[in-house]
Amino acid sequence: MKKTLRHGLQFSFFFFFICQISVFSQPIRVAVLPFQNRDGDLKLNIWSYKLQDSVYNALKEQDPEENYYHLVPMDSVEAILYQLNTDPTNPQFPSDMWKAVDSLNVKLVVSGNFNFEDEKFLINAYVFMVRLKLPNPQHQARDIFKREEVIMEAVPEIIECLIPALIPENE
Repeated sequence: MKKTLRHGLQFSFFFFFICQISVFSQPIRVAVLPFQNRDGDLKLNIWSYKLQDSVYNALKEQDPEENYYHLVPMDSVEAILYQLNTDPTNPQFPSDMWKAVDSLNVKLVVSGNFNFEDEKFLINAYVFMVRLKLPNPQHQARDIFKREEVIMEAVPEIIECLIPALIPENE
């Protein structure tokens, strides 16, 4: 009887411990939003979505098993943005995006902005903490200058700066 009770308690403790680990190790839900076109030139709007898509795909490559984060599918993000009539080319995008984020049920948001100056793009990217509606202060990709023909070379730089906010460095 004591042996059965002891084994039952050991099993219960083991089961409880495993459940706790699985609860705490759930991947964080992350949304990647379009980059804001701060230039205002409508010809550049395509880069809002190209940067979003490239950053999304690069993040997917960094954690393909989704051990640390789960990226919200792009079509879900696009549907919410469309439904709320949220446009990354609009100057109000930074405030409007939080309405979309609330609908996506995420903990973190990856997004950024760009401007076109002296024949080069000035690109910034951030990991926003949804609860605070602020970017992570330690992990930001700022002041990346690229010519239009090599703008996608900015993506690895962006990922290098942002990934520590999504995957702990000691892992």
